[in-house]
Amino acid sequence: MSDESSDKFDIASQVIKVLSDYFPAGRRDIELTSRLVQDLYVDSISLIEIVMALNETFGIDLPEDRVGLWRTVEDVCETVMSSRSCRASDLE
Repeated sequence: MSDESSDKFDIASQVIKVLSDYFPAGRRDIELTSRLVQDLYVDSISLIEIVMALNETFGIDLPEDRVGLWRTVEDVCETVMSSRSCRASDLE
């Protein structure tokens, strides 16, 4: 497994763990293709809590404009990966 695919898997696992803490759906029921609103019933309050939890978990600040585009768990993972990459390049 390449470092990039390993990172994607690790991030996806952590994102799913954070999401499972907020929703009645268990970790096994949350997949990358799960839709936030239709499948996981994310509302605006939950979304704010999720963003705060992800920011804390990953040590990042998720951009509001990207968060507003989230439709699936995979969208969340991509934003987290992008934000981590930006943060790493800022630290160099």
